[in-house]
Amino acid sequence: MVFAKKVKKIYCLSVLSLFSFVSLSQTLTVGFIDFPPHIALHEEYKDSPLYQYINEVFLQADFNVVYVKLPRERAFTELIKGRVDVLMPTSIPSNHETVRTLSFPLFHTVPGLCFKKENYIPILSATHRFEKLNIGVPAGSQLVAALTDSQANLIPLKGEDVTSRGVELTQRGRLDAFYHPSPVKVYHQENPLYKEVACSYFHGYSTPIYIAIANTMSKETFTAINQIFQKAMLEEPYEYYFAMRK
Repeated sequence: MVFAKKVKKIYCLSVLSLFSFVSLSQTLTVGFIDFPPHIALHEEYKDSPLYQYINEVFLQADFNVVYVKLPRERAFTELIKGRVDVLMPTSIPSNHETVRTLSFPLFHTVPGLCFKKENYIPILSATHRFEKLNIGVPAGSQLVAALTDSQANLIPLKGEDVTSRGVELTQRGRLDAFYHPSPVKVYHQENPLYKEVACSYFHGYSTPIYIAIANTMSKETFTAINQIFQKAMLEEPYEYYFAMRK
């Protein structure tokens, strides 16, 4: 126990000493992608649990942080061009293998499809039932192989609030279903927006969700952010923080 406390103390001191080599007054531009209920851009996003958790992390490092809201389809372009320094929350698309991330995933999700109730498909392993279905998917998202290898017509959904767009188009009959990275977080009785929707899950798939970092960020700044993030996650993991807010 005494040894563990000494290790933690040494770790904290190493983080603090590292910050002495990083300009704490430097500005970081942090981009948020809509990912309810962790971050909901169509609402006051500063009330979202992910914003509050991450903002506290950056406050410890005393960075000057500018937060911006980004549509998913443009977010990675902004990151790659260095117009944002940090991007979250995101899975890493297969065509962006070189994107850097912080060392720990923020959380994990089990993805699924949401249907208009009368068109509900309960078992998503029966992928032959996807043939010729029009399925909306968030533009730029990493999708499970069971969906991409099917005969479904995948239609990109763009904008900040693609979930509400998916619900609207499904109810109007323009989509047969829409893909959501974590339906369990939004498909519940307390949310009236989804009372006409029924969701199924791709059981067996678990997707890690990360904080992505621009390659233009200096090694010193990246290391400083990574270490303060590690410290926060060791003290109180985001998934635990999120669960305790419910």
